[in-house]
Amino acid sequence: MVKSKKKILITGGYGFLGVSLVERLRNRYKIIIFDKKKNKNLNNIKKFPIVDIVIHLAAYNSTKDFYNDSFNVMFDNLQPTINLLNFYKKTRKKVLFIYTGTPEIAVGAVEKYGYKVPTDEKVPYVVSDPLNKRWSYANSKAVGEQMVICSGLNYVIVRPHNVYGPNQKNHFIPEFIEKIRKRKIELKGWKNKRSWLYIDDFVDAFEKVLDNKSCLNQIINIGSNYEHSVLKVAKIILKELKINKKIHKMKAPEGSALRRVPNIQKIKKLTGWYPKINIHQGIKLLCQKI
Repeated sequence: MVKSKKKILITGGYGFLGVSLVERLRNRYKIIIFDKKKNKNLNNIKKFPIVDIVIHLAAYNSTKDFYNDSFNVMFDNLQPTINLLNFYKKTRKKVLFIYTGTPEIAVGAVEKYGYKVPTDEKVPYVVSDPLNKRWSYANSKAVGEQMVICSGLNYVIVRPHNVYGPNQKNHFIPEFIEKIRKRKIELKGWKNKRSWLYIDDFVDAFEKVLDNKSCLNQIINIGSNYEHSVLKVAKIILKELKINKKIHKMKAPEGSALRRVPNIQKIKKLTGWYPKINIHQGIKLLCQKI
């Protein structure tokens, strides 16, 4: 007798991370996608399919929106999480709930209180400036993490760190590539440093976390320890695209993190995963596909 596939609900399944995860998992699981691109507004849905695993990716995740549409950033990050948790708490308590957090939550602890970089999963939630609307994203995602932890469901919280790759929108690397094709190059926050993770490495890590019972009820960083400035990444992109243009350096938006680098010892210990694609290789792969 053939064993039936487990069912996974993936919210935000047509987004950047979602598309790659669906492609990787579709042969092993029966995938159900809820995504606003297909008129599945999670703010209004209170009944969901009975599944074995929920992967909650859906969120406002455009830096411009953090400043310009901050109320809806918070509402759209929190309300769907509430709806999902309420439904599965009542109907499917054995479901595994996988929630995507954000490294943005570490910024306040690092910059205001000197928390160690690379930051581990124990970094406290600190909203260093409630009047800065940029915190709408990090704060709502932090509350979402706490709600998942308090829900009584089995969970894994993953914090992806600066994942990039083909078909991404509203983030530095795709926006920079668009700029250099259309107009002069303005580079905001050029001194800021990040770790950068190619999408293929992220999907490998996610699958290992999904398959590993030792990751249950854990918060897990997914990222790399290869730290590079925004300026260096911009120069790598220019070189790969064989474009010779002057970079006009501009200051970072208020509240933008100076450094954001994860400690990834936990995922290495639990799953054996480590990133394999460095920034030069990743940019090369990206540029081959655009």
